[in-house]
Amino acid sequence: MEPTKADSPRTVLLWSAPIVVGQFIAVVWHLLLVVKVQPDFPRFAVPLLILVNLVPVAGLVAFAKGFPKLAGSMIILPLAIALIIGTYAHFLSPGTDNILRMPPGDLRLRFQISAVLLVFLEALGCYAGLRIFLRMSVQRALKT
Repeated sequence: MEPTKADSPRTVLLWSAPIVVGQFIAVVWHLLLVVKVQPDFPRFAVPLLILVNLVPVAGLVAFAKGFPKLAGSMIILPLAIALIIGTYAHFLSPGTDNILRMPPGDLRLRFQISAVLLVFLEALGCYAGLRIFLRMSVQRALKT
């Protein structure tokens, strides 16, 4: 079984980059909304969360430079953690972070859209990171 063009690093990078970069943009938008919706949200957390969410973007660079295992890890780990925490906080928790229990307000719909968009992009990002991580192992196995 030969690797196909769809498995080439360039192709994988071309379809995974919009997912990872889109997730980063959605996180920044979501954090801006969180600060407005929850004035007591810790201010130090915003730059910290932005830095953490830059790790998957750096993973794309690592993949482009030829480090698929490192890149896959840099994409999967932060996105999987964010997916788990975000799903709990915005869909399962009993608190006001739950998008189904939010009090009415001007930013409610935008906050709900950003939370749903993040879950979608983080799940896709985990899939992309997994494909990147496993891609080289499969290709090496096929070559031997």
